[in-house]
Amino acid sequence: MLNFLKKLSGSSERILTPEQQTFWDENGYLILPKFFGPETIAAVNAEVEGLVEHRERFPKVTVDIIAGELSGRRLRIADVPASAFKGPVKINDLFLDSEVIRACNLDARLTQVLNELLDGDPMVCNSLNFLYGSAQSAHYDSWFMPPPVRDKMAVSSICLDRYTEENGPLFVYPGSHKIPPYVFPNGSIAALGYDIAQAQAYVAETTAGIEPFYFYGEPGDVLIWHSQVLHGGAPIRDSEQTRRSLVTHYWRAKDVEPERRNKLTERAYMLKREHQALN
Repeated sequence: MLNFLKKLSGSSERILTPEQQTFWDENGYLILPKFFGPETIAAVNAEVEGLVEHRERFPKVTVDIIAGELSGRRLRIADVPASAFKGPVKINDLFLDSEVIRACNLDARLTQVLNELLDGDPMVCNSLNFLYGSAQSAHYDSWFMPPPVRDKMAVSSICLDRYTEENGPLFVYPGSHKIPPYVFPNGSIAALGYDIAQAQAYVAETTAGIEPFYFYGEPGDVLIWHSQVLHGGAPIRDSEQTRRSLVTHYWRAKDVEPERRNKLTERAYMLKREHQALN
């Protein structure tokens, strides 16, 4: 079995260069090229492909269907028609069940990078496996999963395929994390059931002068973004092309009560939680 969670020797030393830290501070995202090797990428892809073929392995896993007649539905993986996996879906929270996925979420080098960006040990609170591009409109992650402490959430997207103009690459708006967040009627930056139309209008107005950056990653590359960076998925031009990725949201472990977190290694935590409810 692959040992992704090796302890880092000399782990007190910083991984990020001053230039990378400055780029993050200014732009709100960071690219780590060739961060994972082919063996790791192949293992993750094999795990997901095997699960699609043998869905009884993790029966509690839920899937959000993004396109087709079931678009907008969340189903248990066993109830998802095989045809749905031929289009855009989100496989939710495999980190709760899969050791292969969890080990990749909490790779020792990656957790150290996240520690440096968050000023504290990262804790997985959510993960998403995409088979195709998300084609998701521009949004802030804090609308849907606000961290316990504002600005202390980071998101990693591990490329499991080559990203091209044809398969709907991910895009980010550099520096958008510096824009004051939209505040919903309840005084929160989280949507919490509110209509986001006004928030989207605010986004259009405040980011009008920012050119989006399109991420054309290669397998093994990692894109990390700040929770307040506007981002989304470009339209898919070729529906036959996959754009597989593993996206993980991290809060800081120290911002959550000890009884709500599991410590897996010196710097690796995961939130204690159940699989998502169906809709």
